[in-house]
Amino acid sequence: MNKYIDIHAHVLPGMGCGPETAAESLAMLRTLHDHGVKTVIATPFFNPEPETADAFLARREAAYARLRQAMEGETLPHVALGAEVLLCPAVLECGRIDRFRVERTGYVLVCLPRGQVIDPALMTLFDHFHVASGLVPVLTDIDRYFNTIQVEDMFALNRAGALLQVSCAGIMAHDTRKYALYLLGNHIAQFVSSGYASPQDSPRLVEAMRVLKRSLPLVKYKRIKNNAGMLLSNAAVSELVN
Repeated sequence: MNKYIDIHAHVLPGMGCGPETAAESLAMLRTLHDHGVKTVIATPFFNPEPETADAFLARREAAYARLRQAMEGETLPHVALGAEVLLCPAVLECGRIDRFRVERTGYVLVCLPRGQVIDPALMTLFDHFHVASGLVPVLTDIDRYFNTIQVEDMFALNRAGALLQVSCAGIMAHDTRKYALYLLGNHIAQFVSSGYASPQDSPRLVEAMRVLKRSLPLVKYKRIKNNAGMLLSNAAVSELVN
């Protein structure tokens, strides 16, 4: 079976954006294992407006410790630590933003507010975040914004230094598939990942990658599949976008 790295999944227990218990987390990890995932990056959602960075990171560490203890003795995907950070003005007051990076890499997962449009205020905030963090932002589940963000806006985000991630659901849904494949096929988006958040759902990773393989030239499919591993190994941005 093909092996995958999933860079965006909410698998930590009790973080408010995924499973409530370690048992539910284990069920999700077993499903990811069945889908061929060898490594998953746990990306609990961080909103800096109601919670401090220190409080969030303490909760994340405690949840990770509970999960690691529950995983003992099972053959499951390796769980790496990251976060999904809401891009809002309050994030610039969080001190060391690099604490939200994916493991020891120079990358951080960032999400936009629901219904966000690309305007000068957002681009200024994005630039400040990029400089303050010293990290390469990866915008998560960009397909959620297909109704408000145009293709030229996606190019503008690329030029500003953002990488883009499309969800498996965005590839599988008929109303967003064409747009998602266009972004991936033209190197505007670089990643596909599950956004998996509930044991009642499916990560749909195998199905989405099958669509990708069928729809894109093989060299582009392989590049997108391998980009997740390149990110985790802290490869240079140029190796992900060319």
